Amino acid sequence: MKQLFYSFIAVFALLLTGCADKDVVEAISNGDNQPGVTVSMTMEGDMGQTAPASRAGVQSNPIGYETSVANGFPTPIGIFDKTGNDGKEIADGKKVPVLLIFKSTDTTQPITKVVTYWTYKKGGNLALMANDTFDMAAGTDLSKGTWFVCGILGGEMLPGNNQVKFNGYSEGQVARNDAGAKVTWGANIPYIFSWRQLTANAAKKTFKAEKAVKFKQFGTIVRLKVKNKTGFDFKYNGVRIITSNILCGQFDLKSFDDVATSDLKDTEDGDIASAKTESYKNAFKAFKFYQRPLDDAAIENGLKNTNRFRLHGTYVKDCADEKAGTLNTALTYYDHIFLKKASGDNFDKVVNGNEAPSYIYVWMAPQQQAVKIYDGTEEGTGNYTVKKVAKTQFLLMAVPDGNGTAGKVVPTSINMLPAYGTLATYVSGANYPAKGEVVYNFSPLSYLSKHDNFGTDAELSSTANMDTVHTQRYTYAEVEAKLPSIPSNYRFADDVYWRSIIPQAYGFSGFRGNGNYYKYSMGVVSPAKLPGWNETKLVFHSYSKGVKVNGKTVAYMLGMSKKPEYIQDGSEGKVYQGYAKQSGGEAKSGLNVSTWVQNNDYRYTIRWEDKDGGLAVLTQRYLGPRFVLDMDDIANEDFWATPKNYDTTYPADVERVIPLKGCYIYGDAKVPNPVPGKPDQDMQYWYYTSQGVSTQYWTPNDALVGGRYAMKKPATNPAYGYSPEKDGSAPKQAVGFRMPYMSAETGSFVYYLFKGVPGAQDLTPSLVKNPNGGTYYQNLIMRSPVRLWRKATPYAD
Repeated sequence: MKQLFYSFIAVFALLLTGCADKDVVEAISNGDNQPGVTVSMTMEGDMGQTAPASRAGVQSNPIGYETSVANGFPTPIGIFDKTGNDGKEIADGKKVPVLLIFKSTDTTQPITKVVTYWTYKKGGNLALMANDTFDMAAGTDLSKGTWFVCGILGGEMLPGNNQVKFNGYSEGQVARNDAGAKVTWGANIPYIFSWRQLTANAAKKTFKAEKAVKFKQFGTIVRLKVKNKTGFDFKYNGVRIITSNILCGQFDLKSFDDVATSDLKDTEDGDIASAKTESYKNAFKAFKFYQRPLDDAAIENGLKNTNRFRLHGTYVKDCADEKAGTLNTALTYYDHIFLKKASGDNFDKVVNGNEAPSYIYVWMAPQQQAVKIYDGTEEGTGNYTVKKVAKTQFLLMAVPDGNGTAGKVVPTSINMLPAYGTLATYVSGANYPAKGEVVYNFSPLSYLSKHDNFGTDAELSSTANMDTVHTQRYTYAEVEAKLPSIPSNYRFADDVYWRSIIPQAYGFSGFRGNGNYYKYSMGVVSPAKLPGWNETKLVFHSYSKGVKVNGKTVAYMLGMSKKPEYIQDGSEGKVYQGYAKQSGGEAKSGLNVSTWVQNNDYRYTIRWEDKDGGLAVLTQRYLGPRFVLDMDDIANEDFWATPKNYDTTYPADVERVIPLKGCYIYGDAKVPNPVPGKPDQDMQYWYYTSQGVSTQYWTPNDALVGGRYAMKKPATNPAYGYSPEKDGSAPKQAVGFRMPYMSAETGSFVYYLFKGVPGAQDLTPSLVKNPNGGTYYQNLIMRSPVRLWRKATPYAD
């Protein structure tokens, strides 16, 4: 059936006037600021022969935009020949494809999905000329029911496959070029119009639309503007985007097969005046957009290489998948690389206190991530609530550029520094600013000396010979003798400083069972303190499940977060097994701390990988308040991957090597009963073990009553929670890295260190029977390494 389709499209800036849009952290963009295209439409023509829809792909033209000088708002100005700022408005007479969907209220009538070709006139005018015909679906009878039409402009149109594909769009733009002219650019993004009722003349076999229709932008264009509030200059040449939203997707045209006749309603202008309204959402609810398959050529042979496109989690493939109940748990990782300038580099310099010269524009189709929050004490067990949350995170590919604030240290590495993050749900049809105020604070490893042992500032700041051979072990008497020799800018740090990395128990729990024990991240409410803080506060540490990297287990940490909303009890020592509302255990420190940090200003992450020679290599990145993702979102190597950005070599992340010198734990044995004829008595003894796997560092602090410690059961002294020294005093707390046995291969303070001979360990070896641990040594005096901290001034690296 051939239908002549006369139409007119005009892109009017008038549709874009209204209040300035807002940062989504504060409020959703004003509904009056949605981009749109007005169409005047009439239809008439002769009936022709029917033909099946073509399965060949048709690539549409990009939309042309102009950058607002005032605020960077992307204003549509026409149709361009290519994407990017090389794009220019197409010539008069150029044909532009628009995919139309025709549907009748009579359910016996087939749906037509057809590509039509419209003629362009400069200034944003499109018309479907009288001599441009298209085919309706076989068996169409215009006398049956009331007919409606909707449409899609843009993308690769594959009606035979029931798809319209979009590769996504990201680009950096300034408002004016070097000559002072306004900058324009092309972006291949979707524009759609909702149902318009048609008058059908069955005798003449023609359509007629009595009212104009309006195209509306599908999805959102987010524009990042970076402001430097770090205290030093930096430059950046790209951004890594991690988001629940869809960056490369496709319409599933099968969704229109399911449109109920009751939903076929002529769209009033008032229905689509604001993207925030329910009437707007209802008008466009038939347009279903999904992630393109990962083996799609645009991703497999394109974005994976050019933009490091990666996806973690389960995504919804199409309408059928959504109907089957599949939930999107996926986040997309995507690197946007700046183009090189005439000067040869591709960096934007951002002076401290100033804004970056350009905006970064990224098109996204709004989508939320489904997170199951379990009502009980363990993720994966019992009832749960599905919480859907949108996540959008921008990380800078950045390098410090000097000019630090007087007296302040400038870090050597800030690669992947968060610029902006939001959990706000974007609304399709509205555009948003991402006001990225970049800040920086030093994280715990930056204060940790680079070498074990006591020594001079030069020795403590050297990474040479950082291995188990050159790590010394000290008795506590030797430690005390060395304290006066500590350089003035270092300290023998209290346990609360170490607790900014390792809690009382479950630290880096991903190593438990060689990475196979936990199927979720572990969260711990821990006291912690950093240099410069006036008091110890409660923080939330998250530790990933084990992740296999090249056959080796790697563990990650997300530390120093404020209290998560989903947990029910935020008291010290509470342990959370994944996304669970109720605590699944306790690992109390014995410290009386109840005040939480109120923000994420000191949030950071660590990656732990073992290296040959019995070394734990801890790599740190600062995250701070602009970071909105969870531990599970970044527990992968793609978060840590170095971007492929031309020939740029970024300074290495902050790194500390922990030589795994070994540790002390206890075993059981039997000793003679002093009462003749009675069975042998149980004995607890301590031994040195786990060289190359674990280590402990002395702290100056006594073990605390009420803390969770490892001790023989039944407890030697239930009032303490630990085994006391021979004189009744408390042993010293020790921070342990991947401690064995009762610490279950996790970081902890569970095992402590004795200043003197432990318990009954003065007995002669001949009296000790059947020791089930390591070798028993009479009159054991424990020796363990020392790692000093900077008092106030962190290392730059």
